[in-house]
Amino acid sequence: MDNDVTIARTVPDVQIQFNSSTSTWGEIEDYATCIEGTIIDDDDTLAGKLRLFYLDMGAILETNISVFNLFDVRSETAPFYSALIDTETGDFRSDLESTLGEYILGLNLLIIDRIEILPEFRGKKLGLECLRLCLQQYARDCGVVALKCFPLQFEGAEMGEPAWCRRMEFGKLSRDHKRSSAKLKKYYGSLGFKLLPGNDIMVAFPR
Repeated sequence: MDNDVTIARTVPDVQIQFNSSTSTWGEIEDYATCIEGTIIDDDDTLAGKLRLFYLDMGAILETNISVFNLFDVRSETAPFYSALIDTETGDFRSDLESTLGEYILGLNLLIIDRIEILPEFRGKKLGLECLRLCLQQYARDCGVVALKCFPLQFEGAEMGEPAWCRRMEFGKLSRDHKRSSAKLKKYYGSLGFKLLPGNDIMVAFPR
């Protein structure tokens, strides 16, 4: 049975309408919440979309579900398993604390899957404001927040809805992968996200 919750919160000049759903894929999905949001400006115009995943790793300790299966249930969350989790203990990797510079207290994980801002709303730091709101709303019980620092214009053409991809005008964005990635790292770094050695995943503490 689906469990949908809609929440609206306001950031400067925009509103984000969140919709979260669980248990659409069986028992495991009870512990993996997909949170999707639409970003609306003050004229009720669509400014962008976002998607998050909340993994309740603390709760599955009382079940027979493995942490690996919790991550592996969706293709979007699977790449984070080996980067963040100790495969022997099922806990966060000890070297995460070295990267973050602090002790990890919480057991749960918030993954920022994507934040997409339409061309006419870019350059106003709207994405950062939305990300701050996501952290404020959903990361309070998490030990770590993570995202994959990958420029969306380099995804395969099959990703996403064709009509939405056209509106996003990915083809007009820079084709310099190295420069685009560096720009994203700096962008997310302004909110305290740090790059894990050897991959493109960035992590931060909930604030």
